[in-house]
Amino acid sequence: MIFYRSWSPVQALSFDLDDTLYDNHRYIQGAEQWLMDYLKSEVHATSHLGPKQWQAYKRKVLKLHPELRGDVSACRKAWLRLAFVEHGIAPEQASQLAASIFEQFIAVRSDFTVPEASLCLLKQLATRYRLLAITNGNVDIQRIGLAGIFELELKAGGEFKAKPEPSMYLHASQIMGLAPQQIAHVGDHCITDVAGAIKAGYRSIWLNQDGQQARQLQSLPDIEISQLAQLQHLL
Repeated sequence: MIFYRSWSPVQALSFDLDDTLYDNHRYIQGAEQWLMDYLKSEVHATSHLGPKQWQAYKRKVLKLHPELRGDVSACRKAWLRLAFVEHGIAPEQASQLAASIFEQFIAVRSDFTVPEASLCLLKQLATRYRLLAITNGNVDIQRIGLAGIFELELKAGGEFKAKPEPSMYLHASQIMGLAPQQIAHVGDHCITDVAGAIKAGYRSIWLNQDGQQARQLQSLPDIEISQLAQLQHLL
């Protein structure tokens, strides 16, 4: 644990989810493969499309609707719908089909449980701090074992711009009735979590599991940890 600034107690801890409380890579990779397999076997109009063609639709949607760049759920449904429409499916049916497939995707993407060590740590921290979640992702928090852990859960999309934009951070502060500096955000990403939190006035705890050099950061966190378990020192 490295302290870059003098530490004063906070009243709440906010957590990033993906790659902070669990290793997200294998879960999202598995869900992406499920989606490609499902589209190939179940949606005959687009069964000939491969991953590169689907990626092209994603790029096309983001070019047409750049505001979706920070909304991973709306973006995925949009590029599915666009491909369906361009391959002869009626617009209304395409919307319904995209929504249905997306719900199945989320179920597959959320088919895991947060490691017991992370859950135990969160429960310990909850005895001293108010806990909240602030994520750019779209995992189903209830399905992965985090039901009842957080007082507030915010996801990017709709009225909330993705981190590092401050909208979720500031909204969370307002809803919790706390000044931004009374909340410390814990996350692995040097931009969305560290720079974003500091920009919003939060304290920042950087989970640096990959041994990145602090000099590469846009903003220094208050604390750097190499393992989530080191948060026990804040108890």
